[in-house]
Amino acid sequence: MELQHKITSVISLILATALIFYSSTLEMKSTDTAEEGGAWYNRSDTIYFWYSDEAMSDYINKAAVSFGEENNVHVLPVLITNDNYLEAINEASIENNQLPDAYILGHESLEMAFLAGLAVPIDDPERKCNDKNFSQAALNAVKYNGRTVGYPLSYDTCALVYNEDYLHDWASQKALAILKGEGEPFVDGEYFEEIDQLSSEETGESTAEENSAGESAENTESEAVAEPVVDYDSLSEEEQASVLAAKTEEVYQGAIPETLNELLTIADSYSAPAGVDGVMSWDVSDILYNFWIIGDVVSLGGESGDDRANLEFNNTKTVNALLRYQYLHHFFNIDSALNNYDKVISDFIDGKMIFTICSVDGVAKLKEAKENGSFEHAYGFAPIPEVDETTPSRSMSMTEVVVINGYSEKKEIANAFARYLTCEFSGELYARSGKAACFIGANDGYENISVFDTEYADSVPLPKIIELENFWMELEAMFARVWEGDGVEDQLQGLQDTVRLFFTR
Repeated sequence: MELQHKITSVISLILATALIFYSSTLEMKSTDTAEEGGAWYNRSDTIYFWYSDEAMSDYINKAAVSFGEENNVHVLPVLITNDNYLEAINEASIENNQLPDAYILGHESLEMAFLAGLAVPIDDPERKCNDKNFSQAALNAVKYNGRTVGYPLSYDTCALVYNEDYLHDWASQKALAILKGEGEPFVDGEYFEEIDQLSSEETGESTAEENSAGESAENTESEAVAEPVVDYDSLSEEEQASVLAAKTEEVYQGAIPETLNELLTIADSYSAPAGVDGVMSWDVSDILYNFWIIGDVVSLGGESGDDRANLEFNNTKTVNALLRYQYLHHFFNIDSALNNYDKVISDFIDGKMIFTICSVDGVAKLKEAKENGSFEHAYGFAPIPEVDETTPSRSMSMTEVVVINGYSEKKEIANAFARYLTCEFSGELYARSGKAACFIGANDGYENISVFDTEYADSVPLPKIIELENFWMELEAMFARVWEGDGVEDQLQGLQDTVRLFFTR
């Protein structure tokens, strides 16, 4: 019932605000009276810029000064910490009280802002919003109903992080086994064989493993023939060390797992040193770090996340992906009640695992730990492993966009500042805020951000559809139940029924 009231109130707010917007626009156009007050500046040369994240203050303030000096205008940044941020923008706008001419907004709220008159299509005569400056994910994030409603500023998504020392140690173990002719247990296992068999029976198609079985056998045989014959035990200690070092480096070059199967092979075969609690752990309670496993097999409003006719998440491919996810629980034995993001990152820093999944903020956290000596290991970042050979992983992404207020009488200046903030000045964003810029090339000077750029470019944005405002909480709850062993098909059906209620209410 609480959910129903919330959704109803949101819709009512949008409809009421839209009506007020059109009537108040006429009033503003007919008013020539100068603003009252003792401000030292001329309002005609001033715009207000609102934002809600204090971490952005240094970046926005610096950009405001720089843009103001170049264009002889005043940009006044305003930090709004109100929980009801969009509502505060709405109130200031209809009251015409130092309203924000432009502001930062999560892309998932663009439909709500647009329908309320709080966002309008951008004026982009220089065509800055193109695929040379922004990835498709960023361009999708600012699209609503076929129009570009904002400039992409920053994003968050997730990537794999690994302990380089441990992975190198695993490569050394495998290299030694190869040199001694002991292939097992480093041969890829068929971890999802039962799941794949289920898929084959339901669809009538052969699985990827069946299709590639002959190929794999041929490749294995070919590799075995190509392997130089070395009587490792007959070599001197110095020769053994040299041969092992070379072989280890060769194995290590392909050690970063590209599929879940490769990841589980490492987990199954690594003789970890004391102090390592497990091969992998991540925050399984947060949908941001889980969504990648179904990202390629669902559609949540189409590429731009605004198409109500394009919702597809209850299908055979999603069932199989979630069965794989459920299998990971049995394999890694992660207790969701005892895990959270901060603990996972802390455990990784303490050297308790080889792999984890982190968001962009993990780059700074690990760098700081390395610099202050609390993290003693080498590490690296990599894309999230593919679900299997035929199903890519696609992470979830959240994009912060700069929006032009439909109520503003300074849209031209506001639009110019929005473009400057997200394009020309974007190279300063990560250094001044810790946030990854959407503008292509803006993150190039910062270590380890490129992996996140790659993940973001093919990510799935949160949908903009108002009725799905609470969908992510429901999806997160469903993932939690699947993780604990509940039936996948029943859970997907339950989620589908809940979404139907969202729209009927």
